Amino acid sequence: MFKNHDTGQNDSGIQRILEQKQINFVLYSDPFLKAGFLSKLVQDYNENILYLDLDLLYSGYVKSGTLPSKKNITLFQPDNLTLTNNLKEMLSKASTTKSVIIVDSINGLYNLLNRKKDIGKTVTSIIMLLASISRDTDSYVIVCSMARYKKEEGWVLSPTGKRLIDTKNSKKILLEYGKDGIVLNRLDDSIKLAIPSKMIPLV
Repeated sequence: MFKNHDTGQNDSGIQRILEQKQINFVLYSDPFLKAGFLSKLVQDYNENILYLDLDLLYSGYVKSGTLPSKKNITLFQPDNLTLTNNLKEMLSKASTTKSVIIVDSINGLYNLLNRKKDIGKTVTSIIMLLASISRDTDSYVIVCSMARYKKEEGWVLSPTGKRLIDTKNSKKILLEYGKDGIVLNRLDDSIKLAIPSKMIPLV
């Protein structure tokens, strides 16, 4: 966990490493890295945030009071019965307002759709539809994936081994532990950003 006793600092520079109108694939090996990154991202942005919480980690922090609830965030916690309606609402909101669209995580989406036929095509279609809408509203799409790199296959989801969606209109951002916080490494062009522990809202 990250030790934080001062959340007064706001600008971590995250906006400079994320791309609008593209898919920002955020890759991680440790869920706490992802939770720390997303907690800071949500804190930094005042725009409309549409958060599809598929592993319920972020929701758990909010419910426990570890993270504050924000008025600009719409938090979706889908199950097998509500996923379709949640996606429809997300798409509707994203199509009319500049937004930060967070899918947390692709692994959870696969788990939720595990009884569907052509699950890979379904997941890809959902992500590409969100990305398409983002281009019309100058929005950000952040798709989180627990993943590992395999020399023969490239980036694959962990532990399922399914290949990561790969498109021309995407950026891969690897989260790693740094000496004093989280390091964001944009793999496509080697741009890096460090977020100090004292700026991360989780304690």
